[in-house]
Amino acid sequence: MIPSTLRRFRLRAETLDETRAFLLERGAKGLEAVVLWLGRIVDDETAEIASAYVPEQIARRGEDGVSVEVTQDGLARLIAALPPELFVLVRVHSHPSEAYHSELDDLNMLISHQHAISIVVPNFAIEPINLAACSVNELEHGRGWRELALDEVAERFEVR
Repeated sequence: MIPSTLRRFRLRAETLDETRAFLLERGAKGLEAVVLWLGRIVDDETAEIASAYVPEQIARRGEDGVSVEVTQDGLARLIAALPPELFVLVRVHSHPSEAYHSELDDLNMLISHQHAISIVVPNFAIEPINLAACSVNELEHGRGWRELALDEVAERFEVR
C-alpha cells in the first residue's frame, strides 16, 4: 500500500534518460507518450524509483491536438505482473510545446492515490529531462491536481 504521507522520490539519472528516449522517439512522430515510474516504498515519506516502464498506449493526433491514453489491457497486464513490493508511483508524459497539466490530463487518472505525481515534459522531450523545466503535479484528494512550485520539486526529487 502506498502511504498517504509519501512525499519524496529518489531516482537514477538513467531513469530520466530512459524516459526521455521513449518520449523523444514518439515526439519525433508528432505524438505524445506516457512512461510510468515504478518504485519501492522506503519509509512513510520516501520512495525509490526502480524503473521506467512503457505501458501499452494509444497516441492520437487530430484537429484538436494530440493526446495519449494507456489501454485498459496494458494497465491490467502491468498490475498483474507487478511484484508485491513495486508500485506505480509517477506518470510522466510529453506535450508538444509547453508543460502544463491539461484538463484531459486531469481526467486521465492513470494513478489516483493520494499525492500521486504526474509530470508533463515539454517540447516532446527534445532536451534532456530537467524536472525544474517540467510541470510536476500532485493529486490531492478532494481538491484535484496541484502544480508543485520549483522549490517543492527540488525538495521532493533527488536525482542520483
